[in-house]
Amino acid sequence: MDWSVIANINQDDVAQFVKFWLQGSGAILSLLIAAEILLRVLGWWEHRNTDTPRPLVPEDAPANFVLFLHAILIDGIWGNALIFASLTLGSKLTTWHIPFNVYTIPLYFLAGEFWHYMYHRMSHEVRLFWADHSIHHSQREYEFFTSWRLPPGTFLYKAVWALPMALLGFSPLAFLLMAQGIAFQTFIHTRRIGSMGWFDSWFCSPVNHSIHHACNPQYMDKNYGGMTMIFDRLLGTFILPNEEKIKFGITKDVNSNNPFVIWSFGFKQLLIDFWHAPGLVAKAIVLFGKPGETYNHVPKAKDFAADDHILAAAE
Repeated sequence: MDWSVIANINQDDVAQFVKFWLQGSGAILSLLIAAEILLRVLGWWEHRNTDTPRPLVPEDAPANFVLFLHAILIDGIWGNALIFASLTLGSKLTTWHIPFNVYTIPLYFLAGEFWHYMYHRMSHEVRLFWADHSIHHSQREYEFFTSWRLPPGTFLYKAVWALPMALLGFSPLAFLLMAQGIAFQTFIHTRRIGSMGWFDSWFCSPVNHSIHHACNPQYMDKNYGGMTMIFDRLLGTFILPNEEKIKFGITKDVNSNNPFVIWSFGFKQLLIDFWHAPGLVAKAIVLFGKPGETYNHVPKAKDFAADDHILAAAE
């Protein structure tokens, strides 16, 4: 074999790979949707005359679809442009340049995984970003349509972490190409698949990602990985389920299937606390502090449940 041929990957090769990736992902996603539809129809038919009938789709599925569309329009177009601009800026500011070839593909893959881990973790630990990311976590169920419940502002914290990745020398186009592996997460928002043994310990799976969507205190802010659990293990955020039953959603329930209420819920809470926070320092902490550890405004005239004072990161 002529290794010099595969060791040099040019722009045409990248374009062909992107085309192959899009076609393959589309085919797999189509099969997944077809299987999900078939299972839902069978479940509905089997239970249609029982005391526990099953709906073909959950009540919030239409809202999730609307959220998916507007997130794709915003994040998919303007977001990718900003991320690429951030990567391009970083590549022009550094003298480090890592070639993209058959030998460096594993390095680019790990870089994409680290990028996903860091911006994903930031979306949980910076309240301004959590107001956006909590949209994805706000569903009280964990099933196929959860993957459609997308926030519109993900590109902001992606772009923040794209700059240092480019400064380290990763080529913008090649880096974005390898980082698209997180689309794999579309396939793991399901409870139809149980434990997968050793796979759950090292790769992102339906079991360990379901933990990520939990609002139980012991499960919150865990398992950030995109395709693997490598950086969760290295940085102490990996966990597998134990005997405690998983409670999905956020600590303050949206209580609405209106997509615009879901979209604005976290930002509304954020703005209320920002407005009432005493002083500039407290206001800055509301924006950039960790959810659950910032000022929380509670109107005196209204009674609240005991747990309503919490605004936690798995909200």
